[in-house]
Amino acid sequence: MKTLSQAAWNGGPGSIRRGAGWVRGTGCVLALVGGILCSRLEAAPMALTGPAAEWVRKGDLLDEKLRTRESLAAYEEADRQQPGNAEILRRIAREHCLAMVDTDSKKEKQACAEKGLEFAKRAVAADPGNAMAHLALAVCYGRVAPYCDGKTKIAYSRLIKEETDKSIAIDPGNDYAYHLLGAWDYELAGLNPVLRALAKVVYGELPAASYEKSAEYFERAAKMAPDRLAHHVQLGRTYLAQGRRKEALASLERGLALPDREKDDPYTRQLGVEALKKLK
Repeated sequence: MKTLSQAAWNGGPGSIRRGAGWVRGTGCVLALVGGILCSRLEAAPMALTGPAAEWVRKGDLLDEKLRTRESLAAYEEADRQQPGNAEILRRIAREHCLAMVDTDSKKEKQACAEKGLEFAKRAVAADPGNAMAHLALAVCYGRVAPYCDGKTKIAYSRLIKEETDKSIAIDPGNDYAYHLLGAWDYELAGLNPVLRALAKVVYGELPAASYEKSAEYFERAAKMAPDRLAHHVQLGRTYLAQGRRKEALASLERGLALPDREKDDPYTRQLGVEALKKLK
């Protein structure tokens, strides 16, 4: 799929749009990961004190209004006040990835993705037990992947799966993590022969992946968070890939009836509209 939703972060098939579609050819999955940019920022407990806590609160309020640059500045100030805090670092990672939506420059998009990956790695290093930090890292690998060669994209796909599994092991209640696994299975199930050969080099044997498993993950995400457009749209697209046209129509229509909530929802909506046309 070509999208990864912001959902993931806060917490998304495809690129990192707040998670939007980003990995063309190998990587939607990686991108989808991104859209998922994580369930919003309240998911994990925060060991924040003093001015840092106040700056994080300001950043969260700005993030809710999709004011990415301003929220990033607030989180950066929080990092200056309390360096090395995983909750702050993973928020900074997320905002860098969300900033990709605000530029048409490929060079700037790549720079944002790489910055996001840098801070996500730091977040995991600061607190390996933070589920959202692992999910942010998975999303960031997906965001950077489109700018890498095919072999690196495949390698990153493995890291996306590993980091998402770690996130779920710590916190099995995050809908975006299951969205990301759905995107991962969707993309791997649909790899073209060239990328499949590359995947075998990286993995030895390809991990088990299927549209059936992808649908199960998206179904789980949609059940956990029925108000998220991305879950229903990506589930509908997966059903369509399976030839389950009636279920695809129902999921797509349900998703498209929901309002945009995430920064990448307009992109996901476009994917849903395009999929719906194939059913007419």
